[in-house]
Amino acid sequence: MNPHGLNPKESVGPMNPEATRLTPFGDGATLATLERDGFRVCVTNRGAALVSLVFPDGTDVVLGYGDGAGYRDDGYYMGPVVGRYANRIAGGRFDLNGHTWTLDPNEGANQLHGGPDGFGRRDWSLETDATNGHPAVRLTLDSPHLDQGFPGRVSAEALYELEPGGLLRLTLTAASDRPTVVSLTSHAYLNLAGGGTVAGHEMRLYARRYTPLDGACLPTGAILPVAGSDLDYRQWRPFDPGLDNNVMVDGTPGDLRPVADLRDRASGRGLTVLATAPAAQIYGGGGLGPPFVAHGGLCVEPQACPDAPNQPAFATPLVTPETPYRAVIAFQCHSV
Repeated sequence: MNPHGLNPKESVGPMNPEATRLTPFGDGATLATLERDGFRVCVTNRGAALVSLVFPDGTDVVLGYGDGAGYRDDGYYMGPVVGRYANRIAGGRFDLNGHTWTLDPNEGANQLHGGPDGFGRRDWSLETDATNGHPAVRLTLDSPHLDQGFPGRVSAEALYELEPGGLLRLTLTAASDRPTVVSLTSHAYLNLAGGGTVAGHEMRLYARRYTPLDGACLPTGAILPVAGSDLDYRQWRPFDPGLDNNVMVDGTPGDLRPVADLRDRASGRGLTVLATAPAAQIYGGGGLGPPFVAHGGLCVEPQACPDAPNQPAFATPLVTPETPYRAVIAFQCHSV
């Protein structure tokens, strides 16, 4: 076990075949339930959304709806895999290989989380998976050329695996038949208290730099030190529910490394988010409303930088037939 609690796969024993089950979730959706070591994870094919993450004490630390209809009508991106491009693309357009691609906007002139009918709003195909010996579910989605304006036919996959000791691993992959851009992430809302707001949470970020925003919540293109900013969480600090910004994750992109440590002292529950992505959006849930409460959950969204296809200083997540997309996000549960 490494210092952040991530168990290597080779140490895992055989899967209990009854640890993964599929049940109807209402409104034509399906729910997959994974169980191991007292932890329980639920995922729906609607948006490939993470519905719940339950600690052994019975506390669910992920916000979600009680049936598939909630996810069909969802306006908060409540737990889905968002894409093709997570976060914002300015002006709903970008240039690639000498061609300007015009996207379907859904936030004024900008595109947010892949457009009005992005991946998080689709029904994915779902099946149980025991490839790695864990309780797991694999979801797949085909996206045609010019879907929401993006070039290329893309085949996307989301593999959720529940590993020993309360580790939930999400592996996101995508292949395209022509050059395109892909950035997928999990938009799960976390609340370690199991209710109320996240005002009592504390956070530590593994990020020494961030990307400042303009008045439209778009990155200016600069990359600045977090020192002296609201994003300076290099040491434990009370979580600011008003946060909604992107940080650059320390370490080498492509390596699975810690992004954020979260804890709720009152309940004794903690969680570490690890990822391979170069950046992560930190969001305090200020836009939540009924049936939830404002700041009822926070999001740590590992991803490529927002608007990277239009920002020379940001690495663009280019996908070609020869170079498919792959990203890993892991949620390690623990006590504090």
